[in-house]
Amino acid sequence: MTEVRAQNRRAQNRRATERAVEDAAVALVGARGFDLVTGAEIATEAGITERTFFRYCASKVDAFLFVSRDVHDAVTDAVTGPVTFAALTEVIAEVLVVFERDRSDDLDRLVRVRALLVADPALLSAVLERDAARTLELQSAWQGADRFAVPLALLALRAAFDAWAEHPAGESLSAAFRRTCSALRTATGG
Repeated sequence: MTEVRAQNRRAQNRRATERAVEDAAVALVGARGFDLVTGAEIATEAGITERTFFRYCASKVDAFLFVSRDVHDAVTDAVTGPVTFAALTEVIAEVLVVFERDRSDDLDRLVRVRALLVADPALLSAVLERDAARTLELQSAWQGADRFAVPLALLALRAAFDAWAEHPAGESLSAAFRRTCSALRTATGG
């Protein structure tokens, strides 16, 4: 029982630190721009050491990607081998449903980060570069998969996220994702 409590406490501390880092990054980049903010400044604003910052973030762009990393990790854990576009998008939709249920407080964080992405081309470029690297990681992990499954699913996720974030009080993110995937299948004749 003590081991479980210790693990839960570590997870809570980790999430609190991630939120502090993200809050600091959003505030600083919102005020000065992505190119003019350093990881050390984000660390100071978050009340942590630079060393701790870099344990959590390989680079400063990671300060904006904690939530998307968690979604990515959940999808990666759920898919164990080659996958089709339809199967992958179903897994992503299911992960989003669980995310919306269990971490609804993080949805506002996604909207704040998206607003910065729209406003700061340098941040958007860094995030898209990270997305491209993740696409390659996933294609490598799921060798034999439909070569278009991963990039199209991630494109659909980005498009659904953008549509949802414009009106977050409307449909759920998972519903926006399913609708986007359906439109993509229709557009490609699939």
